[in-house]
Amino acid sequence: MVKWVGIVPNPHLSKSLFALAFASILVSSFGIYAHQVFAMGQAPSTCTNRYDGKITSMTITVGHRTYNPIAHPNMTLQIQNTRSYTVTFTIHTPNQSSQGNSLNGSTWFDTSATGYHFGECVNGIGPNQDVTITTTESHPANLAPSTTQTVSWSTLAPSNVTYNIKWTNPTH
Repeated sequence: MVKWVGIVPNPHLSKSLFALAFASILVSSFGIYAHQVFAMGQAPSTCTNRYDGKITSMTITVGHRTYNPIAHPNMTLQIQNTRSYTVTFTIHTPNQSSQGNSLNGSTWFDTSATGYHFGECVNGIGPNQDVTITTTESHPANLAPSTTQTVSWSTLAPSNVTYNIKWTNPTH
């Protein structure tokens, strides 16, 4: 027979430990779920012989007007949610890839213009090169019809560009 000396079971302690364990599992599950929902596309590690270049220039074209979000950080553009806009940006690659060589490879960028973070490898890239990319963006389906969206573009080099799009309903 085992005799317990000095230990008194505490029913509140076991309830607290159960609640703590449940909350930990819930928070961990949410973190995994949120990561999968809000990030898509290609991870930087999937790019071959990656060159981590900086974004050196960017223009946004809406209709016949062109804007420079690097010269005017955090600017806000108003666009009807039935329209789109064009982004043209340049990434300048360094002299060596992340693998320490100067062989052909790729560069990587990420944007939240899609309504979630979307990474992309651009292949056929070499050292000390200007890579110009043009893409057309429209109102993300996962956002409310009338909202202000903060859009960011980045690479693994310090070169984040951010602007805001105020999406509006078309007037009839």
